[in-house]
Amino acid sequence: MSDPSNPSSIDKELAKLEETCQRAAQAISSSRSVRETVELAAVDVPHHLKALASVKVPTLRRLERVRDLRIEEIVKDQLGSLMRERSDFVATREFDRLKANDWTVLRANYPDLYAKTLREANLILSRKHKG
Repeated sequence: MSDPSNPSSIDKELAKLEETCQRAAQAISSSRSVRETVELAAVDVPHHLKALASVKVPTLRRLERVRDLRIEEIVKDQLGSLMRERSDFVATREFDRLKANDWTVLRANYPDLYAKTLREANLILSRKHKG
């Protein structure tokens, strides 16, 4: 049995991974774009720790949920900014910018949310065109 006062290198690596995941979760909470959020959540787990990490690193398990919730929040804010924009032209430009820069990641990783977001954005823009 191992000596508890001298943690094994695996335990040290797991502790370091937990710390990395906690930093990633904190960074995700202040991320500003879908792209940034996905990149921050991509924590590299060493191959030899993959089996243990899912059990021994609680933040790694929560990271996916934190990422998904933050992405939904960011998209809701983006749609809200389209809705608040008074100028039809500016809203259309912002929509195009979001589609090109941020929502490509959304389309690749969250196709259902992308479709819903695109539908909602098009509704917002069509109301602006009419009104």
